[in-house]
Order: sequence, then C-alpha cells, then structure tokens
Amino acid sequence: MKSITSTNSKSPALVIEYTDPVEGFKGWLVRDRTDHRICAGGLRVQEGLTCWKLAAMAHNMTCKMRIAGLRVDGAKSGIAYDPRSPGKRAAVSRFLQAIRPYVESAYSLGPDLNMEMEELEEIGRQTGIPSIKMAVARAQGWELDYFQERYAVLQQDAGGWPLGRLRAGHGLAAAVLAVLDFLAINRNEALVAVQGFGTLAKGAALSLHRAGVRISAIADIDRCFVAPPGAGLDIPALLAAGSLAAAPPREGVGVTPSAAVTGVDCDVFVAAAVENSIPAAAAASMAARAVVPGANLAVSDESLAIFQERGIPVLPDYLAGCGGSLSMEGLFGPLHHPTPQEVLDHVQEKMAAIVTRVLQKSRRNGVSPTAAAAELCRGSMAAPGNRPYTTS
Repeated sequence: MKSITSTNSKSPALVIEYTDPVEGFKGWLVRDRTDHRICAGGLRVQEGLTCWKLAAMAHNMTCKMRIAGLRVDGAKSGIAYDPRSPGKRAAVSRFLQAIRPYVESAYSLGPDLNMEMEELEEIGRQTGIPSIKMAVARAQGWELDYFQERYAVLQQDAGGWPLGRLRAGHGLAAAVLAVLDFLAINRNEALVAVQGFGTLAKGAALSLHRAGVRISAIADIDRCFVAPPGAGLDIPALLAAGSLAAAPPREGVGVTPSAAVTGVDCDVFVAAAVENSIPAAAAASMAARAVVPGANLAVSDESLAIFQERGIPVLPDYLAGCGGSLSMEGLFGPLHHPTPQEVLDHVQEKMAAIVTRVLQKSRRNGVSPTAAAAELCRGSMAAPGNRPYTTS
C-alpha cells in the first residue's frame, strides 16, 4: 500500500493505493482536501474502478459538504472488483483492514455502489473496527460509548424502513419536491420518473410516494416499469417485492427495456443509478421539465450542455445527492439524541432551502443551476478546526 500527496488544487490531497496480496486487485482511498478534522464518503465495489474516477467522486463529496455548510472534507474509497464474485466480502475485509488507521482516525466511511451500510458495518466489526463512523466520535469530542448510542438511531424505524436506509433517498426526494415547488407544479399532480432501483432510488421513490407524488416509471439495470398515462406505480408493492424481477406488473403497467425510462413523460426525471446514465441522445429528446441526479456523475458534460441548450434545469448531483451528509448533521449535530423523524425533518428543511437558493440564484443571474451552485460552494467553506457537525 502506498500514499500519494498533492498540493495541486485540481488533484486530490491524498491517495492511498492498495494492492491485494491474495487476488492482486487494486483499491484506493482518496481524500479530496485536508481542510477539516475528518473526511467522509462511501466505499464502492465496482469492476473497472479507477483511482481517478474515485478522485472525481471525492471532489463531488467536497462540493456536497461545502454547499451543505459542513466542516468535513470529501473522500471516496473502493476496490476494482466484481461485486458478484463470491470473494467480495473477504476482499472488502482485507481492504478495510489496510485502511483501518484512517477509518479509526479521520475517515467517516459509508456505503456506496454495491455495498450496504449493514454489510459494511459487519465487515468492519469483524476486522476490529467498532464502527465505520468512529472518526466522527473523535472529531466531535465524544466517548465511543456515547457516540454508539447516538449512531444507533440510524437503526431505528422510520415508517417501515431503518433511518440509515432511508436517509439519502429521503434527501433526494426533498430535492425533487423543492424543484416542483419552484416550478409551481402541484405535488399531487406531478409525475416523476426514477432511474435506478438501489437503496438511493428506492428511498427516493418511497418518500416521493408518501408526499403524494406519482411515480410514472422506475427502472433497474434490466427493465423499466411504466404506469398508464397520467397514473402512478404502486411503489409500496414494488418495494415489498425487493426487485423488479420479483414484482409482476399490475394490469396496465408496461414493461420495457431499462433504457426506455429516459423517454417516459414526466415533470422531473430522477437519475439515481450510476454515472453517465443519461446518454446525449436521451438528453436531446427527454420530455422532463427538470432533471434531478442523485447518483455521482450521473449526467455527463455533453448531456448537461444539451439540457442547458434546451432550457431544462439540472441540479448538480452533489446537491441533490447530499441527503446522506445532511442526515449526519441532523444525527450528530443536536445536543440530544434525535428521533428518526427529527433527522428526516432536518434533511427535508435544509435540502429545500439549499435547492431553492440555488434555483433562485440561477434564475436571477441567468446561469445554470450548476454554475449557481458552484458559486455558492466557493463562498461557503465552514471555519476549519471546529466540530464537524452542529445544528445550533
């Protein structure tokens, strides 16, 4: 394992490169900046993963923290590994053991592509890490026992889902609701298409459904379910099935190839799958009035330029995808242990305020939401040296 430091403002501040002694695959921990006590970001398992893809995502994480006003730097980690391999768990365990000193001291780790929070926590405990978020305890000045009591709130019920599984998707849904409100589209009349069926997409679909929004289509990697014109899908039934393959469509629901989701009529298109998931051809013909990407790097520069030319607002992915970071503030910031609903309310209120501010600035200055958000990020770095999370 080797580390590479950089002072180039366009390069990550720190890269830890790992070579697996058993199977030879590569892994990396990338910290974008070193302005604050801790950094935060998820761990992914992905074939073909590269250091510089992680670096781009780590920078995105920094942007999430900046626009949310958090005293945290962005980071990402992962291994270039087939997530379907039976050796995945052991591979992640060896990688975690290698980066353990950083997880214990400065890296607040979370789940990302092909990893779940519960799975990551269990692997961490087996490698001797009490919690994959334990760096937060040190940065907040808490004893580990007190921190673990607070952290356990993520396991509590939030309307049928553990808070830890719902929080990021709830934030993405809050961004969609703020866009609908800004565009003066009645929530109960709105149609939203969701690309993706992982934890983020499921959580967003559930929170939107609970808010009265109709989901006109939802797609996983293989197929897309499309509701009849003007109608919405039965989201609770689809979520209960666990996968679209296990959920026989109801009468009137169409089943099409996954890519067809970009052609479904909707008011807002939610990109919550993987990076570069909206091809330029789809961007040129999509009927949505706005695009809200929750997945990292979901909209390519080429597609973004097409949307801008067509006058379709696109939120930056680091904004719509910062619900997980906002939930950490809602969880760790209060002086008391919050309830799951208090955490979700914090995410909802702060996300709505940030999205509205970005869209107002975009409209007022005649620039894209991406440009407006970038300007806000440049002027919003929280003071270094303080506790990462406060809500007072």
